[in-house]
Amino acid sequence: MKNKTRPVTAQFTRAYMLSALLFAAAAVLSVASHAGGVAEALSPGRYAEQGATKAVVIMSANWSRKWGCGAYENAQLQYLAFDNLGLPKTAANAAPDLLVKDDTFLPAKNRFANYVYLIEPGEYSLTGFSIKLGKSVSNVGYFVGNKDNLVQDGKSKAGKFTVAAGDIVYVGHFWLDCATAPMPWRYYPETREDFDIYLDSIKQQYPEIDPAKVQFRLYETSVMGLPFSLP
Repeated sequence: MKNKTRPVTAQFTRAYMLSALLFAAAAVLSVASHAGGVAEALSPGRYAEQGATKAVVIMSANWSRKWGCGAYENAQLQYLAFDNLGLPKTAANAAPDLLVKDDTFLPAKNRFANYVYLIEPGEYSLTGFSIKLGKSVSNVGYFVGNKDNLVQDGKSKAGKFTVAAGDIVYVGHFWLDCATAPMPWRYYPETREDFDIYLDSIKQQYPEIDPAKVQFRLYETSVMGLPFSLP
């Protein structure tokens, strides 16, 4: 989190799981093909228009390089893709319902950027991610998850979050964990005070959001984080 907070390492619980995500490496997905989707970044006036029939999801992500990550010199989260698996898709390679990525085209700073989206109610599963891996300046590769290795029997192996019409839900802060190998990880504020500070920053960026209405409902996962309830 940024603004009026302690360092990131003091803000979020880190947990190490030896049973990390075991996904086969796949060809790098084209982020350009992921443009669109049913999610809509919240803009002025849209919550008043559609907040009662849609849901609002709040999350943050850190796109900076993480140095000394597992066996790699550095690793960098590129994007996270989520799908409402209950919504019909017109094609196997259809754009995800929610794509979270850094669109600034500037070197990412070591901080969490905030994201607020209007989305259709339902259950959303992680269906894609990409991590850029650097062994050296000239040796760079990617660790990619997609529907082929993230979804089984219509459910994501990596986790989910659920929202209903009218909900405003915070689902987590996403970055990398490097305990065994670079993998996406879900972090969170540890105390009510830290969560309130975070919601203050959300309010500054998105004045339509009433912090009192935001529910702390973490992305449910057994491989990208541990269960936690805000005290």
